[in-house]
Amino acid sequence: MKKPGKEERQEAIAQILGNSSIESQEELLKQLSDRGFELTQATLSRDFREMKVAKTPDAAGNYFYRLPGIQLPRPKTEKFGMTSPFSRHGIINIEFSGQFAVLKTPGGYARGVAHDIDTNNIPGIMATIAGNDTVLVILRENSNKADIILSLKLLFARE
Repeated sequence: MKKPGKEERQEAIAQILGNSSIESQEELLKQLSDRGFELTQATLSRDFREMKVAKTPDAAGNYFYRLPGIQLPRPKTEKFGMTSPFSRHGIINIEFSGQFAVLKTPGGYARGVAHDIDTNNIPGIMATIAGNDTVLVILRENSNKADIILSLKLLFARE
């Protein structure tokens, strides 16, 4: 019997996430094991990164792993930032500088935005510091700014 490859594994991940509400990596690893895929948590994390899987809340506030519903275009390398469609959901603007991102929010929103980012353990984000209308986001080394924007969009730009 041929060992299932990366493409087959990622297709199985997409099917499971598309048909089930998965709350933990352990739960997904078990379902993959039931389908004949044996992999480590590290491999699953790499697959998540490649597939742009994020843990996002549902209407009741429960968090589940989901595939991205929409893809953001890759920002131009010389300028990272965006303003819309975040503004209705707490973020007015995002600008990157080195290993930092600065998020501007309406007055009083920064602590809530920072809390949401911290509790979602977004890959590439180490920590946040919140003021009244500004969140300083400390990025991990070599983090992909386009992936950070996509994760924030998935978290905050709910229609």
